[in-house]
Amino acid sequence: MAEKVRFGIIGTGIGANFCANGLKIIADEGIAELTAVTSQREERAKEFASKWGLKYWYTDYRRMLREAPIDAVIISTPHYQHYPMAIDSIDAGKHVLIDKPIAISLQEADEIILEAKRRGVKLGVILQSRFDPTIRKVKSAVDNGLFGKLILGEAIVEWFRTQEYYNSSPWRGRWSTEGGGALINQAIHTIDLLIWIMGQPKYLWAQMGTFTHKIEVEDLAVSVIRFKNEAIGVIQGSTAIYPGLPTRLEIHGTQGTAIIEGESLKRWSIMSGEEIVSEGIKEGLKSWARPELVPATNHASLLRDFAEAIIEGREPFVDGIEGRRSLEVITAIYQSARKNMVVSFPL
Repeated sequence: MAEKVRFGIIGTGIGANFCANGLKIIADEGIAELTAVTSQREERAKEFASKWGLKYWYTDYRRMLREAPIDAVIISTPHYQHYPMAIDSIDAGKHVLIDKPIAISLQEADEIILEAKRRGVKLGVILQSRFDPTIRKVKSAVDNGLFGKLILGEAIVEWFRTQEYYNSSPWRGRWSTEGGGALINQAIHTIDLLIWIMGQPKYLWAQMGTFTHKIEVEDLAVSVIRFKNEAIGVIQGSTAIYPGLPTRLEIHGTQGTAIIEGESLKRWSIMSGEEIVSEGIKEGLKSWARPELVPATNHASLLRDFAEAIIEGREPFVDGIEGRRSLEVITAIYQSARKNMVVSFPL
């Protein structure tokens, strides 16, 4: 194929704009470009195309798959649309990059993964936080044993969303369309980072409830995890905590601690003597309040990797199997909370 991957994007919301901005950041590298967009609403498709300088826009994504000069598709739509759009795109011979979550059920995720393998196309999931330099520093330190034996990992996402947030998008707040609530939408990035750094879970126990919103799904969930390496993990995810607090990821080992709050390294302490303590949080990066304000640099890194994976004929760093891992944990939490019992892995 050509040395430049041509992307078409399905959707025009915040996630789509992040991806468009990410592709703009790496445009000078000559490996990827955004070529086409589709939205069911004509005015939104035209507006997005005008904003990002796209020649091709559509109101039917299947028409884009047939007619647009594209090699890959970015799916940035409501959760329940990920599965059918991914299958259609794969069957059209396009490489597919899906915004989180990969799907709303493990069965759907597995079918997408198998179909991509069968058709020989690349499959990726937009979990861009894995490309954050601070996160990678912590991951590398853990892998190199700087923190000693891992004993505790905590993923804390205590955000606030109004009732209007759910009312304005009817697909949110429903099991059949969102696939869940605070965990599958807001906390999934931090959950993904927790299991990426801490390792494979062995079993978990969870509780959840709906406390402040008129929705079907959870606006608060808490889980305790035992990992295969015997470390313990804690997940707290909510959209009911007023006024909304910074996301927090804590990694503790027998020889050190790393705490990431918001998008900043809050504490880095290892027995070898190195210590960093940050007094503040970067202004303008308050993703727990306004996610659209976060820079698209991590998206750019993920898109670069995905384009290079296509060109080089390798798997992307966050492929379908990696993208499935956080969905498996979230599914296990829902099962455990509903049945009030311990759930073991794999599901």
